Amino acid sequence: MSKVAAILGVCLVLVLVSSDGVVSAQPHKESTRAVKFDQFGQVGHCDVTARLDNFAIQLQNQPSARGAVISYAPEGDGPGTGKQVLEMIMDYFVNVRGLAEDRIETIYGGRNSDKHHSQTELWIVPKGAALPKPKKHETNIETFQGLYADEPGYDDFGIEYNDEMGPGIGNSIDASFADMLRQQKNAIGYVVVYSGEDSTPGAWRRIGQSDIDRFKHHNLEPNRFKLIFGGQQKEARVQYWILPNNAPPPVADAGSEKALATTVKAGDFYSYSLDEENNQKAIFSRLSEILTADKTVRAFLVVRLEQPEPEAATEEEAQPVTFQLPEPTEPVVEPPPLDLTKLVEKWRAELANTHKIGPDRLIIVFTSESSSYLSLWIVPKGAPLPNPNEDAEPAAADDPAVKP
Repeated sequence: MSKVAAILGVCLVLVLVSSDGVVSAQPHKESTRAVKFDQFGQVGHCDVTARLDNFAIQLQNQPSARGAVISYAPEGDGPGTGKQVLEMIMDYFVNVRGLAEDRIETIYGGRNSDKHHSQTELWIVPKGAALPKPKKHETNIETFQGLYADEPGYDDFGIEYNDEMGPGIGNSIDASFADMLRQQKNAIGYVVVYSGEDSTPGAWRRIGQSDIDRFKHHNLEPNRFKLIFGGQQKEARVQYWILPNNAPPPVADAGSEKALATTVKAGDFYSYSLDEENNQKAIFSRLSEILTADKTVRAFLVVRLEQPEPEAATEEEAQPVTFQLPEPTEPVVEPPPLDLTKLVEKWRAELANTHKIGPDRLIIVFTSESSSYLSLWIVPKGAPLPNPNEDAEPAAADDPAVKP
């Protein structure tokens, strides 16, 4: 089973839905022409699997029929493209629902009229009926200029999560922007980032560069983009613009960002993500960047450690127990649990030795919680340290106080 099929297969909840109401998965009279069964745009993974399951059930109830999937989406490779949508759906039908490949026809219908979102159609094709013909959507992808997208910006510290719930059908904003730049050879893609009031030093650059790097999935090189700092707003935002390469930039660069004025919380980082070494490196890299970008700020790191519950011996446990040894099997080697204390001390040493950042700029405290994770604040010069328990998880009444 492929990785995509395994992920999508997590959610096998059957609900009978269509684009504008409820459709029945019950058998009906055979038709002599293809019939549209369902259509959808951007939907989450459970919605996708439910719709695909209903479609597979209908095909099982009509063994002589075939299924056809039409995708209207940007051209090219990578997430959000028609190719990716069709491959994901075919993979699910074959590897999760067990349908034969020759019972499903995948059809790329061209670009959707809505550049930001794709459209997917599921069709039942009775025996002898012709495949459905895609509609021709009008687009201005070869001539579009100006502001293409304006969205919130998030500085996620480069953390990567294993999404067990599956990808679903996401938006096509990146894929369509990349498609336009491929069509318009003499155009520049501008990424304009506005810093928010709760942004950490250098966040705008990290956000913008992360977005530009993401376009490598769509086979676009970084030299097709220009990154601009738009200044500060209440909330961090990212804009995508497309303009001819001889046109002036869409906004003037705001220059250097202002020094941090108030304490901001950079985030909570839980042990399930910190188990991954690449995530440990990503957080440390961001931490060192922040402390290097603004030499007046301090980092306040709270290490929240889960306390083991005491084991009380029972009378039964005190009695000798006899049991039969199981058949020998290959031992399962579990990785040792992450030691957060050692991890943050390693970070402290590396900041001092490699980046010449003294211990007075990284304050670490330890406290007990119901689960293990790190909380990070960035504190401007002269500001008091935040209360580490203000937004911590609820703790038991007998938990010890914060330890320096």
